[in-house]
Amino acid sequence: MGTGRVKYMGSKRVMLQNGFGSAISSAAAESERIVDLMAGSGAVAWYAAQRFDQPVLAVDLQAYSAVLSAAVISRTRGLNVGKLEREWLEPARQSAWRSSHWSVAEEFDLPADRKAVERARALCGGEGSGMIWSAYGGHYFSPRQAIQLDHALTLLPAREPDHSACRAALIAAAGYCAAAPGHTAQPFQPTSSAIPYIRDFWRRDPLAYAASWLADISPRFARRKGATEVADALHVVEDLDASDLVIIDPPYSDVQYSRFYHVLEAIARADGGIVSTPVTGVGRYPPFTARPRSDFSLKSRSQDAIEDLLDALAERGCRAIITFPANRCSNGLSGTHIARLARRQFKVRTKTVKGRFSTLGGNNTTRAARTTSAELIITLYPRD
Repeated sequence: MGTGRVKYMGSKRVMLQNGFGSAISSAAAESERIVDLMAGSGAVAWYAAQRFDQPVLAVDLQAYSAVLSAAVISRTRGLNVGKLEREWLEPARQSAWRSSHWSVAEEFDLPADRKAVERARALCGGEGSGMIWSAYGGHYFSPRQAIQLDHALTLLPAREPDHSACRAALIAAAGYCAAAPGHTAQPFQPTSSAIPYIRDFWRRDPLAYAASWLADISPRFARRKGATEVADALHVVEDLDASDLVIIDPPYSDVQYSRFYHVLEAIARADGGIVSTPVTGVGRYPPFTARPRSDFSLKSRSQDAIEDLLDALAERGCRAIITFPANRCSNGLSGTHIARLARRQFKVRTKTVKGRFSTLGGNNTTRAARTTSAELIITLYPRD
């Protein structure tokens, strides 16, 4: 528990200690602002905000990324964790205990078999405590966990920076408590082999995880207050200029990332929307039209998208650092190809590092969940 990390498939935490961080440091010296253009878990934005004097702008298509980034980059002082526990987490816990559904919810903390999980899903399918209960209860979360998350959402502090930090803590806690294999695309199904995993995740206390996460990030803050934006990278880049250092970690899968993180997105927006299990399949998803979509994850558009991005960066004279697996990925792009395209307009320096990356959906049975890969750190300098 703790560590300030978020359960996330594409985090760059390890790379920051393996050449990526030093590349940012070198390029930041000549910049007035650092722009994390596809911020994801916020790990890079946090790293830059805590170490450099330049303000950080964190951008992503999905709201949960902005919330996670803001938990650190939007403040220039530490958090009073004791105050947040007294004034937010403890009232949320007491409010959950007083819920009319609490006594029956406790019966499902340790499901023994498929029937118990099915009863939990039926319970949460009726009237309940809130958005998490009705959208995700009995699937990713036990009824008890759903009640706690809903009450904690309702009682979030109103003032910043406490509001963003506490919402981020709930997002992180939900990721660690969700009964799902590495992401929230599909919950574990109540098969004989998966019941032990459901039991493990459903016994976790989301408010304890939130408290631990807050305690870990409380001393972290930005040297200069930054900002976040929920937007398409290709639109934001139009407003950048030569004083910006742009850090880019494009999607490498042909599956939209919003499919994997809709539980986190629901907590970020406090709106689960209409979530259901498709007629074919076992996932639990918002409607297709409600999921953010990136051209970088479309095989038919990824090449055009990266070329448009490079063109815009070159036109505005930005320095940039792109990270991407060296070999061809499922969206049709490779780091080697991106570097080749960039050399048309930039001076390019590349560094190869080794890492283990998510296969976005592997379950370690029919397909490995993570695989070893070479990743390129591609640093772009404007031509004189």
